[in-house]
Amino acid sequence: MIMVTEEEIRSKINSSISNVYNIIVTDLSYGCGKSFDVVVVSDVFEGKNKIQRSRIVNNCIREEMTSIHAFSCKCYTEKEWSKIVV
Repeated sequence: MIMVTEEEIRSKINSSISNVYNIIVTDLSYGCGKSFDVVVVSDVFEGKNKIQRSRIVNNCIREEMTSIHAFSCKCYTEKEWSKIVV
């Protein structure tokens, strides 16, 4: 198994999803690369439900997912994100 890094995940998502406004990747496994929390902000999620949004992100990192034990993903449009972050 390969070790997955925050930067790898960020890079794959950024190169696969258009119009990315923000990506926050946090390794929750203290650098072991086994557990990640990800927030992706892009208008590509407009009109899609939570499952559809998560599938878009999961498809970006399909290879890496085989080495990850736990993965949490939150996906927002820019408008939704602007209401969360002040």
